Parts: sequence; C-alpha cells; structure tokens
Amino acid sequence: MNRTLPRQRLVGTALLSASALLLEIALTRLFSLLYFPPYVYFIISVSILGVGIGAALPAIRPALAAEVRLALYAVAAAFATFLLLLLATLAPAASLQIPLFALLALTFACFGLAVSSIFSLHPAAGRVLYMADLLGAGVGALLAIPLLNQFGAVNAGLVAVVGFSLAGVYFAAGRQALAALGALGLFALAFAANAAADILPIDLVSLTSEKPIVAALQSGGEILESRWDAFARTDLLDPGAGQPLRIYVDGGAASIMPSQARAAELMRDIGFFPFATEQPERVFILGPGAGLDVFFARQGRARAVTAVEVNRAATAIVDEWRAYNGGVYASPGVTVIVDDGRSALRRSDEEYDLIYLSQVVTLAAERGGYALSENAIYTVDAFAEYLSHLADGGHIALKLYDEVTLTRALSTALAALRLQGLDDQRALSHLMAFVDDKSTPPVPLLLIGERAFDEDDSLVLGAIARDVGFTPLLLPHVLAQPPLDTVADGAQTFDAIVAASAADISAPSDDCPYFFQLERGIPASLLPLAAIVALLTLLLLILYLRNCTQSRARVWRSLPLYFAALGVGFIALEIYAIHQTRLFLGHPTMAVTLVLVTFLVGGGIGSGLSQLPVARALRQRPPLLTALVVLLVIVWSAIWPAASRALVAADLSLRAAAAVMSLLPLTLVLGIPFPQALESAGKLGARHIAVAWSVNGLMTVVGSVAAVILSITLGFSAVFLLGGGAYALATLVSLWAQRREES
Repeated sequence: MNRTLPRQRLVGTALLSASALLLEIALTRLFSLLYFPPYVYFIISVSILGVGIGAALPAIRPALAAEVRLALYAVAAAFATFLLLLLATLAPAASLQIPLFALLALTFACFGLAVSSIFSLHPAAGRVLYMADLLGAGVGALLAIPLLNQFGAVNAGLVAVVGFSLAGVYFAAGRQALAALGALGLFALAFAANAAADILPIDLVSLTSEKPIVAALQSGGEILESRWDAFARTDLLDPGAGQPLRIYVDGGAASIMPSQARAAELMRDIGFFPFATEQPERVFILGPGAGLDVFFARQGRARAVTAVEVNRAATAIVDEWRAYNGGVYASPGVTVIVDDGRSALRRSDEEYDLIYLSQVVTLAAERGGYALSENAIYTVDAFAEYLSHLADGGHIALKLYDEVTLTRALSTALAALRLQGLDDQRALSHLMAFVDDKSTPPVPLLLIGERAFDEDDSLVLGAIARDVGFTPLLLPHVLAQPPLDTVADGAQTFDAIVAASAADISAPSDDCPYFFQLERGIPASLLPLAAIVALLTLLLLILYLRNCTQSRARVWRSLPLYFAALGVGFIALEIYAIHQTRLFLGHPTMAVTLVLVTFLVGGGIGSGLSQLPVARALRQRPPLLTALVVLLVIVWSAIWPAASRALVAADLSLRAAAAVMSLLPLTLVLGIPFPQALESAGKLGARHIAVAWSVNGLMTVVGSVAAVILSITLGFSAVFLLGGGAYALATLVSLWAQRREES
C-alpha cells in the first residue's frame, strides 16, 4: 500500500528510534551494576532479537501493519519498558533474569513491529523513513551521555519511556491521541518524581550476583555516597570495623581510600613494595582509583606523580573527602588526569622511573565475572609501550589477582621483551615475582625491569621481601619456581609451557585484548548466545523457504540473503570501528558513543542524499554500492593506524573530529543499500518489507554474537573480515540478482 507520508510519521519514527537506542544504552549501564558483563551482551542481543521478531509479525499476519495500530505499539513499548525498570529496581533479590529479558524482548518487539509497519504502509518513502530512523537513533545515542551523567541509568530509561509515549502521540488520531497523551503524562510524572525523590532506588544488599559490594554491604558496610554517569555507578562505602573507606565501580573493582590514621597498616600491602625498594622519583600510575597508589608514591618520596584515572566520579569523590585522605590527589607534585591510562601514556613523551598498575581483589569470582571485558592495559602492545616510557633503570610493577593472572602477565611481559630481540632466558632476567600469602586470596606482584636484574639485585630484593612477609616466586639467577626453572636453564621455551597449560595463558594482544578470558575456545558464558544464533539461523532458513515458495518473483529469492548480509556486515563493521578508535579517543564511553553516532547519523544522511539526482546513477547499480563499502572499509583500515599515530598527541576535540571525518565517507555509503533494497521489496508487496526488516534484524543478532566470539577466539581482525566479507557477499548476491532480472 502506498500512501502519502504525513510529517508526523517521520517525527514519530525518529522518536521511536531515539528512545530505543537511548534505552539500550541506559540498560547496559543498569545491568552492568546488577550483573557481570556477559549480561550486557545478552541485553544487546535480546534487544536486536526483539526487533527482528516484532518486524517479522506483519509478514506472518499482514493485518498487524495497520495505521491505527502504530500508536498502540509505541505506547505498549513504553509500558513494557516501565515494567522492566520497576522489576529491575524493586525486586533485585529475586532471580528474575528470565522475566527481565522477556520484558526487554517485548519492548523491542513492539518497536520492531511499529517500524516494520510504518515502512510497509509507506514503501515509496523508504529512504526518507530510513533517514528519520537512523538520525533519530543517532540523536538517542548522543543524548545518552548527558542524560546518564545528569540523571543516572534508571532515569535515562524513564526518559526513553517518555519518548516512546511521545512517539505514540505523533502516531495517534482521535481517541487514541487522548490515551497516548494520558500515557505521556503518567510517565513524565514518573520521571519527574524519580528524578526528584529517587522512588526507584536499587537495593544493592539484595543483589543475587556475586558483586564484591554485595558481600561488603551484607557484612555491615554502609554506602556513604553514590554517583551515576555514562561510565559507571560509583559508590563510596564504609566497610565498618575500622577498615578504610573503599570506592566501588559498578559494584566491583573496589579500591581503598588511604588515610594517615592507617598509614602503617596500608604500607604492609604488597603494592607498596616497589615504591619502598626502588624509591622512584618519577611515577606514572594507571587507574589510581581511590588514591591508595598515589599514597604509596608519596610515602616512597616520589618527586613527580602522574595518575591517570578513567572514572571522573572516583577522582571527584577522593577530592571531596580530602579531610579523610589527607588531600592525596592535591599533594605537591601529584597530577591527576581523567583519561584512559594507556592512551594518556601514549600521548606523553616523558620517561618514568616506575609505571604502576594495581588491581585490588575482594572476591575471586570478580575476575571471572569480567572475563569477557576487553582490557587493553594488559596486552603485549601495552607492555611494549610501558617499556618504551621507562627511564634508564626504571621498572614496571603490576599488582595482580591470583596465580593464573600472574602467569598470564608474565607471559605478556616475556612476549613484549622478545619484541626487543631477547630470547626467553634473557627476558626472564628482566622479571621478578612475589606473593603476599597473608592476604585472602594471596596477592601477587610482578616487577619488570628496563635493565636485567643481576644476582645481587635478586638477593637484596628477595631478602627484603622475606623480611616483610612476602614470598619470592621468581628471582633471576637465584630462584625460579617450576616450570619456569626449565625455561631459565634453557630446557624448554615458555611457548611450550603455554601450549601445555589447561588455561589459556598466552599473551593477549591489542587485536585480542581479553586478559581475563582464560578458557580456551568459545567461553562457556557465550554458549547460550551461540545456541540462539544457531536457532535464529534455522528460523530464518524456514522463513526464507516459506517466502520463496509463496513468491513468484525470482528476484525475491536473493533479497533475503542480501538483507542478511547487510545486517551482519553493518554491526560487525560498527564493532570493529569502536575497537579501533578506543585507544585513540582515550575513553571507552567516548569511543562507543562517537562511533555509534557517526554510523547512525552518517547512514541517515547517506540515505537522504541518495534521493538526489546526482546519486541516481549509483542507485541504479546496487552492486557498486556494496562494493564501494568493501573498498572504503579496506582503505579506512589501511590508513587509520598511521593517521591515529600521527594525531595521538592532539587535543581530544581534534582527535574526535578526525575519527568522525575518517569514518564519514564509509557511513554515508552504508546508509544507502538497505533502504534501496527495501524499495525493491516493497514493489513485491508490503509483506516482503516486513520479512526484509525481520531478516536484517535477526541477522544483526547473529553478526553481533559472531563478532564477539570471533574477537575472543581469533581477534578483531577476524571481525573486520566478517564485516567486509558480508558486504562482499551482498555484492555477489546483487550481481546474481541483476543478471537474473536481465536474462
């Protein structure tokens, strides 16, 4: 059916997409607090899955794609989201993952149903609608950061609820308009009430996940202050029993806030060892958290300390509690920078006597919970950069989690030293390792020297360690625990130890930066997602065969495969671009937001520009479009490393502009193939538009899960090949369809 497109439909479409993407980002923040990172992958996948299911419904029952139902779908999305937020905040103690994800799928199914219906009702306006869809989503991504910074994850979700309701107002007519306005007023009031009085607080004491903050609260701890922002929820907690205050980030990664009253006790921590023994003058600290590492540097009489903390809320809390911590961040010679630590070091031309990384452990389960998180500070490339910033005779010190993370860090250090031309035996002479057996669990420390340690160094530091109660594990020329002793005497290489290990202790790289992922092969926590992908692929095959038998148009037999390739390719290229720009931009939230906005807004603009007469020749040759995407991806991946190195020391605004401008040509072209193919599907009937949206949405789930699995098992270079290969496949399918039409 081809109808004149009212302007309200464009506004409603943009509002729907903006609200959906804002909600998705807000929920990743909320669920990062409630659960561990694997659930964040589930959120994204279930959201896209819901869109695909909702988009498929009009193909199964065409009557659902009715103009009078659009407002109902938008308001239903608002109510489902509101129930989801109520359930997540008021009943965190229950094991409600299944109801939560069911509501999540329902919300995005309503969204997918609404969008699919709009495109089915107005097939001739597909390019304009797609432009509104992508531009709206881009605005939603852009608004996510200020809304999260100002109001937190729950209230940002409520803003999305209001947005869905407002979209319903634009879609409604007659009595529907009154109902939609009533929903809008109700949810606007709910947002205002919660923003003012926090009527939907999150009871962290009742969480069922093994987050470290839960155990601390259940043991009598008290939250003194909480802050939400686009990075995380940050809590300052008093554990009680006279213990020092701690800062928790998303309920985990606790760090201790120092105080002079407990100075003697704190300096018995193994983290103080390199400051006490080496007496470094110039120190660089990655991730100082609540300030304990800076306190160590001050006690070690460091003259200049540069501390780089990615969490702005943590630095603000430390500064506000200076009466407790003695103004640790405001001390003479201390410079605190809010940025990604490695990115800031990369932009520095200074050399340091000590580069220090500390990871405080409160639960052994915490390390496993973050196994699927990228960690670019523990890669071979990162260690090579640390070594390049060491002054003559300088050291790198890493306070780690447990024996297996110590082993993997040692593996990474050896790989970085081998890049300098050292063999395993000579590289081992640059390493020392100790463990504090008195802590629970035992906490190890790894020292990496710019120079090789000689026997005297080992004897002196080993004696000091034993005097203060630490156990030496590796002392060059003096002590090497099995199986490192066989490497030290040349009996075998370290690679042989890695190959024989049950855990994956190989050195992570920037291409595969999963330091805490110790499982070999596909992680067990991703197997459910892999099963979902297999099921989706089967369902899509059934849907494809069903429509092929019902459609007489030969061209339709190629279109589902074309839409599938676009879905996989778009999400894979987006994930690859986020990874590639992350270190360059410095802040992970900045990289995700900037790339999302560039892909969405650029794609929307490209869809709009494709209507211009000058683009007609390109539109008439669909294979050229997808082939151009492949070419632009190859060009960008080739020039980006050199361009990012050249601009690494530039101001953040210039770096952000460079990232956007470099990606813009690619994203402009990415916005054209999908709406153009929708037009072709629309000529065959409205049902085919619904099928196209469904296939594209469901294959986006397949692409996102495949990208995650590939990045962990093979690296992000494989994700690049997945994205480029999908568009290459789309080119071949388009060429085949074109020849079939001409024959």
